[in-house]
Amino acid sequence: MKYNILTVCNEDYAQFIKLFVNSMFELIDISNVEKVFIYNTGLSKETIEYLNNFPKVVVVKTDIEAASSKIHDEGWKTNTYSKTKFLLETLEETKVPTVMIDSDCIFVEDFEDLLDFQKDFSVCVRNRKGFSRYIGSFFAALDVEKSIDFLKKWIINIDALQRTTKMKHCESPALVKSVDETDFKIQEIQEQIISAVFPDNSSRIIHLKSDHYAITVEQRLNLKHARPFVRRYL
Repeated sequence: MKYNILTVCNEDYAQFIKLFVNSMFELIDISNVEKVFIYNTGLSKETIEYLNNFPKVVVVKTDIEAASSKIHDEGWKTNTYSKTKFLLETLEETKVPTVMIDSDCIFVEDFEDLLDFQKDFSVCVRNRKGFSRYIGSFFAALDVEKSIDFLKKWIINIDALQRTTKMKHCESPALVKSVDETDFKIQEIQEQIISAVFPDNSSRIIHLKSDHYAITVEQRLNLKHARPFVRRYL
């Protein structure tokens, strides 16, 4: 089955997107990937030129310039909450299944075999106390029309949570709320496999997620499991 990959990035995450594309093209089979859409929310000319050297990569111009100096600031929110809207736009324009993955991720092994194209979409499920049941770092829109319907609901719920709550992060709670309010055929894939914060031998994708132990970009790139990739690609 042919599919696209989509992510969103600004210049603050330039090092992450370099790890993203280099690990993708070296360590996984992308023969079934039609396009890798990188939505540009403030990349430099140099970074865009770098990304354009990779086959299948399409850097998509947007109206957003969202610099971010720390997690949950306005730039971070603008980038994060734009992802679902860009995914909706891509599905409507291409009519091709599309996998949305956060740009601060590193590919270590193929994940395509995990995708169940008999489902409407795949979500990343986690079992961590105090965290949302699902996390929006990985979302595979498999049935295009069904995923379009779901995304519209998800976007409405993100906007509603922003307006009516003081939550610092609304994307994942809105994802949970949207799943609970709808009736789609959902595939759940474990966080440890496709968005691993602390990877093990089962992990296919590493997520260099910011948290209390690594808040800045530099701290995240200096994590023990990130260092081999940083030395290799940066």
